[in-house]
Amino acid sequence: MVIADLTIFPVGAGEGLALEVAKVVKVIKGSGLKHLVGSMGTSVEGEWDEIMTLITQCRASLRGTHRVYYVIKIDERDDPEHSMEHKISAVSR
Repeated sequence: MVIADLTIFPVGAGEGLALEVAKVVKVIKGSGLKHLVGSMGTSVEGEWDEIMTLITQCRASLRGTHRVYYVIKIDERDDPEHSMEHKISAVSR
């Protein structure tokens, strides 16, 4: 199981990035993977290959953009009880 935190946005497109970021979020929502959209990035849960495929699809959604900035954090564990919900509830007690 992999939990990835993705921040993907074009650089040099001006101050308002909502339209471009919305393209990436649409790809993530369409992936069928469990996800949580946040103000500074999106967390996604799945298998390694699913996450890598998703990143490639997100990249393709911004094709034509001259420069894209990526922050990708990945936590890979083999114990399924450590889901996104588990991590959030562990610190929210």
